[in-house]
Amino acid sequence: MSRAEAPNDRAGEPTVAAPGALPDPRALPDPGPARSPSPLWSLGLFRSELLTTFRRWRTLALLAVLAAVPILVGIAVKIETSDGSSLGSGGGGGGAGPAFISQISNNGLFLVFTALAATLPFFLPMAIGVVAGDAIAGESSAGTLRYLLVAPAGRSRLLLTKYATVIAFCLAATLVVAVSALAVGALLFPVGDLITISGTRITYVEGLGRALLIALVVAASLVGIAALGLFVSTMTGSGIAAMATTVGLLITVQILDQIPQLDALQPYFFSHYWLSFADVMREPVYWDDLVKNLGLQALYAAVFGSAAWARFTTKDITA
Repeated sequence: MSRAEAPNDRAGEPTVAAPGALPDPRALPDPGPARSPSPLWSLGLFRSELLTTFRRWRTLALLAVLAAVPILVGIAVKIETSDGSSLGSGGGGGGAGPAFISQISNNGLFLVFTALAATLPFFLPMAIGVVAGDAIAGESSAGTLRYLLVAPAGRSRLLLTKYATVIAFCLAATLVVAVSALAVGALLFPVGDLITISGTRITYVEGLGRALLIALVVAASLVGIAALGLFVSTMTGSGIAAMATTVGLLITVQILDQIPQLDALQPYFFSHYWLSFADVMREPVYWDDLVKNLGLQALYAAVFGSAAWARFTTKDITA
């Protein structure tokens, strides 16, 4: 029997590789399937982002300014009507702002609707634009974005967490305005049953329910500008540039929405149906423009959210 045909007397013993030789991959232990971050880990990342966002002095300053708007409006109306005169012309079917302002002295709950109508065209979306624009670009300019991606988050998960944080800020900012207005209205003016835009009477409790619904509608109206700001934030490494660009786009769209020659395009601007929340104060509620507004915000969120994902998942992270 030749040496090649001789049985291996050391069968079953581990084979020792020659010096300098690569180990046999079949002899390495199986690492098992790749582990993805657990849902609890994702919630922890979201909670961390929330705490980081709401602890910033810039965020607290924005919320303080938003809370101050109902206070200033309430004091101005109180001074204007201190002699017993009425403010403005009530006009049941008029615009949201004038119709609500004229009713504040009769019922303080109308200060909630007036404050939201006053802050929605500029103050609220500007605050959202600042937070959304800083979401990714701020991390990049601070040099912390690369360290965030070292954790087992992944770019898609991190981007989704950032957007969820901005949406949470939309809701928080809207509720700050509503709660401030509710407190000031109850302090400076009488409260009780109120008259809707349609001229029907509803109870104060039902009015509170509609105020909450209006606040939720206003928060949902900011979803589009939040997605736009997040997309801009993925396009640059400067947080200030992203915030300025987002606010600049907001102002530009607001101006274009007022030009009569662009009436064919205006229904597609994210701000066109913002003030449709006034229809919640009709009896029955007029849903047509509200549904158009929510659908438009969902469209902007889908388009610019997808664009932000495509940009962020393919860009080189150098900071």
